Amino acid sequence: MLLLPGESQTLSHGGPKQTRQEVITRSYRYVDKFGERTAEFPVEASEDVAGAVSSASSGPLRDYQDKLKAIQLREKGLSKAEIAEKVGRSEHWVKRWWREHPATLERPVGSRDVVLQRASLHSFRDLEIRRSFAKDAATYDSLVKEVPWRQAKVVARDLNTGELGLRYNEKGESLNAGRQVADYSGGLDFLDKLLQRVFSEMNIRDPQARIFMNFYVDGKDKVSQHRHDFWTCLLSFGSPRILTVDGRPILMRDGDLIVFGTQNHGVPVMPDITGGRVSLVIFFYPDADNLERQWQTITEEDDEGKSTVTDARNISVGIDKHFNPTLLWGGGKTEKPAADGCEHCPAESALQQALDPTATKRELLKSPNSNMQFDGTQSKPAAAEIIIYSIATGGQVGYGSEERRVEEKDFFKWLQGHDVTALWDLRFPPPRAGDWSEPTALKRACAARSMGYRTYPLGRREAGGLKGHVAAEEGRDVLGRLVEVAQTAGRVAFVVAQTAPSTGSARWEVANALMATPGIRVLHVLPGSQLCEHVYEVPEGGAPTKPQAAAPPAAKASEVAPETAQKDAADSGETAA
Repeated sequence: MLLLPGESQTLSHGGPKQTRQEVITRSYRYVDKFGERTAEFPVEASEDVAGAVSSASSGPLRDYQDKLKAIQLREKGLSKAEIAEKVGRSEHWVKRWWREHPATLERPVGSRDVVLQRASLHSFRDLEIRRSFAKDAATYDSLVKEVPWRQAKVVARDLNTGELGLRYNEKGESLNAGRQVADYSGGLDFLDKLLQRVFSEMNIRDPQARIFMNFYVDGKDKVSQHRHDFWTCLLSFGSPRILTVDGRPILMRDGDLIVFGTQNHGVPVMPDITGGRVSLVIFFYPDADNLERQWQTITEEDDEGKSTVTDARNISVGIDKHFNPTLLWGGGKTEKPAADGCEHCPAESALQQALDPTATKRELLKSPNSNMQFDGTQSKPAAAEIIIYSIATGGQVGYGSEERRVEEKDFFKWLQGHDVTALWDLRFPPPRAGDWSEPTALKRACAARSMGYRTYPLGRREAGGLKGHVAAEEGRDVLGRLVEVAQTAGRVAFVVAQTAPSTGSARWEVANALMATPGIRVLHVLPGSQLCEHVYEVPEGGAPTKPQAAAPPAAKASEVAPETAQKDAADSGETAA
């Protein structure tokens, strides 16, 4: 049993006939979202909770996982009475759920956590804790000195996609997180040997596992609560720190190991801790053999030595094909398993491939805090020419004294006239409610036309207006991802409020920033679905240049009379193609 704040624990030593004695505990303070709390843990690591532990503490989550356990035990052939005893439920409860299909079970009611709602059934599992797994006291100091640490960044879920991305302040600057981080791809002999042992003993066979490290300088450094949709094997070194798992505190001492799945977890602030801590983390997908450990609290051997481990072949064969890679680190591609099946890869091969910096990795295992994070540098040249469109919602038809608001039907007619499949809304501030182009209404309108929609407002005054915001980390990150989508997902347009793409306008600023990357063409959609091509102006100098008329390959002919298009283009100072 995990010790909760204010609890003490007694253990029986040497067998049932010996007397029970009270375990000596120590109190630890920690601070989470509910304020300052206190937890008691045994002074001796050997007396602390270890082995297989059922971690779900909330009623709905525990109820959901018990249903999964009952279904799997029925598939193994256990009776209602046997299942009821193992999961601690009544036979009536077991009868209600044991013949359900796992996929039809409702996830915990009221949860707004996208990972918990959409993660694979195979990402759920019991905890496994091994105390003093690594016993070399010098490991912590060696890691602190020999690993090239870098500042971690705060990440948050993208409300448009559910992916994790960097979080920014009002000035468009990325926020530093309360720790340092490092990816590891081999080279430290003592660490490579330790990893070999971990991969072997914990049966980690995923060749694309990711090895990652966190460095907490003292008790003030922390990691907020978050959730993964795959399995995590974590080794702790240095000062003792609390790891909260589904809201319950677990004390991780020097050399302790823990394995968990989709449990919500974090490292809270501990005001009394002055020493540092390093966590060595392995992110991996479970294979069929790993899934034998999924519910260890109910599948360990019974008193007669008869194995009650669920036959994993009844659950899954090979890597779980139902994992959603975009839920954790983002990225829309999933690497396919090797033809021979990952379950046949030896631990040595999996470790070697996991440490290989040149090996292809799953995109989801590269977080914004990995070496692939956005660092504000110039984007790489596009592999092939990429066309990005721009369009405006305000004052699009007619200019000067004849300027009037563009209508929704014309807006989408022009977009569809150029086969645009995704729209990125960069307007700041967005139109007020009631306007057809207000983000919520515009999103619905795009969905009705099978067109993707995302909103990333750029132009906050604190970030220096549009020009400053586009040049800030956040702006470069948004435009960088826009380019990636345009490269892989078809024709994309960004939308702003201002009409003419003249020097200094919103359309001009965004287009010029995009074209700083070689291989990018920006085509401005003008009234009547006509196009003009943006000509890149070097920011440091040179005479201002105006966009020149051009038509992209395979562009559709204008649906507006030529003389009308010519007049609108002339009014804005451009020449229509």
